[in-house]
Amino acid sequence: MKRMTPMLTLATGTVLAAVLFTMSAQAAPPAPAADPGQANAAAPPGAGPGAAPDASGAAEAPADQPATPGAQPAAMSPPPSAPAASPAPETAAVDGTWTGRLDSGATIALTVKQGRAVAYVCDGRSLEIWLRGTVTGNDLDLSGKDGARLTGTVEGDRVSGEVRVGDKRWDFTATATGGTSPALYRATAQVRDAGVDGGWILLADGTQVGVVTWNGKPISAPPLDPAFGTTIVNGVTITAVPVLPDAGTGR
Repeated sequence: MKRMTPMLTLATGTVLAAVLFTMSAQAAPPAPAADPGQANAAAPPGAGPGAAPDASGAAEAPADQPATPGAQPAAMSPPPSAPAASPAPETAAVDGTWTGRLDSGATIALTVKQGRAVAYVCDGRSLEIWLRGTVTGNDLDLSGKDGARLTGTVEGDRVSGEVRVGDKRWDFTATATGGTSPALYRATAQVRDAGVDGGWILLADGTQVGVVTWNGKPISAPPLDPAFGTTIVNGVTITAVPVLPDAGTGR
């Protein structure tokens, strides 16, 4: 009887432990089931349930990756501009002095400076005509008293054209003097209650042609001293000055 007592005690303990384990298992709450939607959201698109994320996706750079700091955008070439219009060629200056003759035998002198011109026609006896005007390109256009008109063309060292006064017309040709000395002189003064108006043409060979009008009467002009611009008319010393296109005399 004493031998059976330990065995009964062991059997009783085993049964009690089994009962306690069974009761503990029934009392524990059940583990929550996994949500299929959450599993699919964690997986990348196209992966089935339970599929592992694609490791290569983490290494891919986004398509619109920003440019490297400091890099400059490519310069845009400006649109080609229309070619600039070529400037009109400048007309060469025709400044100079020319002397020559009309087909009537009268002498003519012409001076051009900076687009302006002055001319004097004289026969050394009574005819004299002063004209002033302009030069456009190589074309001359001058006018004077009583409807006098001179038109002509400069061609190198020669000038040719026409002088008209009323119904009278004369052709002329003149050649460049090639120097800088004035070819035209004029004197105007009031002497002894008489008006004096004289004009001279100094030719390249040293000869002179001129007319002096004393109190309305034309006479042949006495020689002019070019060094001083003086001469004597009827016992009176007269001083003449060079005539240039920008001078006020001549009309």
